Amino acid sequence: MPMLAALMLMQVVAPLPGPAAPASDRALYADCVRAANEGVPGAIDAATRWLNANGGVPARHCLGLSYMGANKPAEAARAFEDAARIAEAKGDASAADLYGQAGNALLLAEQYARAEVVLSNALVIAARQGGKPKGELLIDRARAREAQGNSTGARADLEQAVTLAPDDAAGWLLLGVLARREERLADARPALANALRLAPNDPDVQVEAGNMAAMDGDYAKARALWNAAVRAGPDTPAGKAADAALLRNPE
Repeated sequence: MPMLAALMLMQVVAPLPGPAAPASDRALYADCVRAANEGVPGAIDAATRWLNANGGVPARHCLGLSYMGANKPAEAARAFEDAARIAEAKGDASAADLYGQAGNALLLAEQYARAEVVLSNALVIAARQGGKPKGELLIDRARAREAQGNSTGARADLEQAVTLAPDDAAGWLLLGVLARREERLADARPALANALRLAPNDPDVQVEAGNMAAMDGDYAKARALWNAAVRAGPDTPAGKAADAALLRNPE
């Protein structure tokens, strides 16, 4: 079973279009992104019209955001990837992040093999630009790899991610979940403890830390964490999983 938690689109390092772009393009982009993020009806059509009027990378990026706002991640991924290819050809520094957004959307669309390829492209470009691999990209590629049954590759990505981004709770959470599922409890405990320290109010973290506590026989701690997860996100998958765990483990 994939260990995919709730996914958030990565933000492009610099707003598109750049400061050298005409004010009209910057205004169009700001309006388009606002409509996409708010799920305004017609946002996809507006972004498409801008794209057809030679909107370039900003229009493609906004089209992807509009598709995401409409819960169409596969279509969003195509728009993000088109934007990334053009940005890469131009030597634009945003290319790695755009590929990252495409990979993130592909994860949401459950196209895991393609997501791994696109996220690997993002990592290669980031390295080519002289920067360190981004923890977020490695975490997302780990999700793609684990969903395809490649737990070894996922673990390698997550171990690198928590080194590069030690304050990112998502990396520690996924590393801990993977270790717990593989019954490497000595590795799972500190990873989940770090996730809980960094995101104590996150229901995904709370339910998994509760599961770890239960495996260690500390049912009082487990129930406290599960109850917290139910309170924090009663309608989320984590909250529902915590509620089920409480029913299985009454006081």
